Amino acid sequence: MNSTTSAQSRFLAETFDRAADRRSDSAWLEQMLRQNSDVMWIWNERNLFTADTTPRVLLLESDTLPTETVPIFLGLQGNGRGLFAADLLGPENEQDALLALGLFAEAARFIGLREFRGNLTAFERELLFYARSLVIWHADQRFCGRCGGTTVSEEGGHVMGCTRCGHKHFPRTDPATIMLVSTENECLLGRQAAWPPGMYSTLAGFVEPGETLEAAVAREVKEESGIDVANIRYFGSQPWPFPKSLMLGFFADALNRDIRRGAELEDVRWFTVAETKALLEKLNSRFSHLDTIARRLIRHWLGSRA
Repeated sequence: MNSTTSAQSRFLAETFDRAADRRSDSAWLEQMLRQNSDVMWIWNERNLFTADTTPRVLLLESDTLPTETVPIFLGLQGNGRGLFAADLLGPENEQDALLALGLFAEAARFIGLREFRGNLTAFERELLFYARSLVIWHADQRFCGRCGGTTVSEEGGHVMGCTRCGHKHFPRTDPATIMLVSTENECLLGRQAAWPPGMYSTLAGFVEPGETLEAAVAREVKEESGIDVANIRYFGSQPWPFPKSLMLGFFADALNRDIRRGAELEDVRWFTVAETKALLEKLNSRFSHLDTIARRLIRHWLGSRA
């Protein structure tokens, strides 16, 4: 790896502990930053990777941290080293951003997670999503929503405290339902106008205040397709930090077949098992390294019809 100080470059350890109990220990956090930690850098909402043909998540030792940077404590790696996230502010282009960290373009790249073309393990995805979510939250929470006062980072970056009224702000996650609606041999899929030609996926939508997850599933499906559903059942979840969602996956059975498309989607239609298999191949090529919950829902449904 080519960098101005190659010894400062590191890779993720194999295991991780969020160590939430250490976030309020400012003296310990300061010591970790000075002596025994790595930083996961983000610039312009892009994560730092090696510039190899098989790129890897790239960390830098925390002694490279500029004094004006506010680090966010993520937790402890399995090798005992702390892990922090940091937002690189100031540089207007990628080359300047890399030089600010003592790196050359031949050694490293800042890449958006949806544009990344390498492979990521589930463990790597979790940490990249975690870091990205908190960095974006910090950028959005510079001022108090109650009084407009400036905020400062507390508890390792997991709290933003208002310097005027003292109110404490905590990271927020927006719950969104994502569901595969089906009959015995067909499933309901839709597409947004901005998607690549021929690309369809599961229906999805945000949960409204005071609404149960099941009610959100039924409402969103009805709004987007005109289909009524029953037998709503939970499948699984996935953090989706674009910018701060938690996708909650469900299956549901359709009670009718006549589609009345809502205004949010360009098209909604029924797919046979064979059509769904062909579509899944297209979906696998889009964000393949992220293994989206939409693909997992479709794979599971196809498996149940095999």
